Formats: sequence, structure tokens, C-alpha cells
Amino acid sequence: MVELRDVAMTPLAAGNSKTRMAMAADPPSALLGHHRYGRTESVVKIQPLVRAETDFQIVDEPIIYGGLLFRHFGHAISESIHRLWPRFAVPELAGAKFAFFPINHTKVMPYVIEALNLHGISGRQVLRVEQPTLFRRLFVGPQARQMAGPTIIPGYQQMLDGSLDRRAGPAGGGRRIYVSRMHHHHTGSFYGESFIEAALEEEGFEIIYPERFSLTELIKILRSSSIAVFAEGSAIHALELCGSAVPAVFVIGRRSDSISRFTPLLSNICRKWTVSDRLLLNAGMSTDRKKHSGLIDLVAVFEDLQSFAELTTPGNIRASALAAIRTDLERHIGDPRNDTNADDRAGSLRRVVETAISTLSH
Repeated sequence: MVELRDVAMTPLAAGNSKTRMAMAADPPSALLGHHRYGRTESVVKIQPLVRAETDFQIVDEPIIYGGLLFRHFGHAISESIHRLWPRFAVPELAGAKFAFFPINHTKVMPYVIEALNLHGISGRQVLRVEQPTLFRRLFVGPQARQMAGPTIIPGYQQMLDGSLDRRAGPAGGGRRIYVSRMHHHHTGSFYGESFIEAALEEEGFEIIYPERFSLTELIKILRSSSIAVFAEGSAIHALELCGSAVPAVFVIGRRSDSISRFTPLLSNICRKWTVSDRLLLNAGMSTDRKKHSGLIDLVAVFEDLQSFAELTTPGNIRASALAAIRTDLERHIGDPRNDTNADDRAGSLRRVVETAISTLSH
């Protein structure tokens, strides 16, 4: 960690987004950059700042550089919390505030407040930089973990344990859970998820719908679980707030590149993990392909899951899986939250799915 004295910075430049960002600073230190995927180049351009042409608010107290503030849950948890570690590592900064640079003027979302609280940080200790600011003492540490990238701070996973024990209770337990996207078919899940839910519930798994829980409650559930099976989605990033109490994790891939997307995280934080990538295609009612659900080889996925979690074999898996795929498909087509319910689109979707699953019935 480096202390920058009398560093002047601007908010993110107008028109910023999670993929296009720039700010100005004097000095334009590379330490202020933001990294993903283990790459050396920053996704934020740090440009030179001419102080004589700018009016600044001045912050005299010591401030920790929090970096970028995202609205989207997955990005917020995977990218906005990994510069909080100086709170634990440096006694002088135990009560310091954090300077965050909002993406597209986002507010501090409730789940970000919860993530901060789990670190012992209150919302009042967040400074959202929305005007040019001169920091007398700005403490800048690297991202302890990057999105889809490495963990670079030794002992980082254990740093949160003491705070979690106080705020979320002690870890440990034998709960087995399935973290479902069954209620999010309009934004993307996988056809046949109802089969996975039923089969796991029969094996004693609890079915968890993360949207029904606060982030803190979800962290408590995960920390008390021995196995967590996830339908691929942003809820996986809640594992980043579990400290060292991370269950064995099985991820059902529903999009392309699910293995490469989650391997960097899971390999860093889990003692046992698997991503089952059996995707055949993505299709859905929305004109936005990002909201399409996955059609997966459900039998092969369940066989992967049986091996991972030592499950019994239900009778006639293939027939049950095909029935569930068709049921979930009709549920998706009839969901009123879809941005289109056009009959021709529904017919085309049915034909695409039936053609693909015809090869699975033999």
C-alpha cells in the first residue's frame, strides 16, 4: 500500500460505463488503475490533470482509496470491495473513510452497504467522489482480488473472519443448499432447472432463492453449508464475503465460457469445486441475448453432480429431465416479465429447443 500526498482527482469522465472509464489525476499515478482478468493494463484510463484550471474540494483527513463503485450486484461484490482490506491490515486506518468513484452516478446500493458493514464499515464512512477533490493523504492499496483474476494479498481470505464471526455468527455446519434461478427465467436460467430442484430436494438439499434474502442472511447460509450447488449467476460472488468458511461448490453452467468465467474465483477460495459446462445452446423470448436461458445436457450435468455430491440415482432420469425442460420452456414463454410474447417468437423457440433435445432422448 502506498500513501499519496496532495493528490488531486476528478470523478469519472462523463458517459462512463462498466467497460468505458477515464478519470484525471495529478499526479496521474498508475496505482489508481483498475484491473480485471489478471491483465496488466488498467480498464480505467488515468489522464493528466491541470490543477490551475480546476476548483477542488479539499479532504484533509486520511482516506483509503476504494476505487470503482458499481451498481450491478455481481460487479459490486467482485470489483468494489477488494480495496477494503487496509481496514484490517493497517491499525492507523481502522476508522478511515473510503473514497469511491461511482460508475454512471450510481448510489451506494443496499447490498454494498451490507458488504461494507460485514467489514465493520458504515455507510457514513463512504465518500462518493462526484466533484474534483484534493486528498491530503490518500492510501492506495492494490485490488486484493480481481474480477476473474488472481488474489494477490497473502492471507486475504482470512482477513474477514474475525469481523464475520462478530457480525454473522460463527461458521460451520452441514447444510446442503441449491442456489436457484428458478424465478429468474425472464433474465436467464436453464431449461430443466425444475428437475434439478426436485432431485436435490429429494436428497435433503434446501432450495435457496437468493432474491428472498438479504446479503448478510445469504452469507450466513453459505458459511453454515458444507455443499452449495449454484445455477450459474451473480449469487456466486456472495462466496467472496464468506471469509475462509467457503463450502464445496458445484456450478451448473448456463452460458458459454462458464468454466473460464468462474475458475479464477473458485480455484482461489474453494477447497473443492466443479463447474459443469454441458451447454448445448442459449435461446429465449427476449431480443436481448443476455437474457436467454441455457439448454444444457441435463442428464450429463446430473451425472456430474451425482459424482461431486455422492447422490443416489433417481429412476428414469432422461424422461424426467426432458419433461422438466419442456415444462420450464413453457413457463419461460408465458412469463409476463418477458419483453415480448409474440406468437411467432414462441413458436421459433419451441422448434429450436425440440430440435436440440431430440438428440438427448436416445
